[in-house]
Amino acid sequence: MTIQEILEKALTRIFKEPIRINYAGRTDAGVHAFCQVIDFLPPFFIDKDALKKGLNSVLPKDIRVLKVFEVEDSFHSRYSAKFREYMYFIFNGDVLPPFLKNYVWHVPLRLDIERIKEFVHGFVGKRDFSFVANEPKNKNCVREVYFFRVKRLRNFVIFHVRANGFLRGMVRNMVGLAVGYSLMRLQKDESGNIIFNVGNVKSFKAPAKGLFLRRVGY
Repeated sequence: MTIQEILEKALTRIFKEPIRINYAGRTDAGVHAFCQVIDFLPPFFIDKDALKKGLNSVLPKDIRVLKVFEVEDSFHSRYSAKFREYMYFIFNGDVLPPFLKNYVWHVPLRLDIERIKEFVHGFVGKRDFSFVANEPKNKNCVREVYFFRVKRLRNFVIFHVRANGFLRGMVRNMVGLAVGYSLMRLQKDESGNIIFNVGNVKSFKAPAKGLFLRRVGY
């Protein structure tokens, strides 16, 4: 079951005919979103507020429509996007509060924030990110990361990253490597760019439940 499937069923129920949507991007199962963007062509005019109210009345309570806009016919929620932002949440305390279990990665060992900041800064810029992506070998994996920030808020370690686009598994792999680097389980070479002594890079992948799509910019 996907959010796309549920939204399309809700729209079909309102418009009384099949509706297909475009979306800003797919996420792995278990990933959350503060703000996902979709677009579709309605078969007839409907007031924006009425559509928002109608959708929220038939959608399950873990999916909410926050805003409805009218856009030009040329708009596409995926291809018109100029950037995307993700946040990743780690709970860095001894005991995980049970109500957080589906929304954070629990790392009980103390993380070194300054060491992580130094590490993730190496991801900023335009380059081939295939080494932290779960994509086929023939896919173009060049992306530009505009910023990659991390901060500690009490027992939470919060990552915030913006790029012109993300590859499958890219954020989770980068966060996992940053945690591995903080815990001294991997190193960088003298150039500061190449990770080595890692074995399989994907083995450091962070779990999906801590990842949130924060924003899509147009």
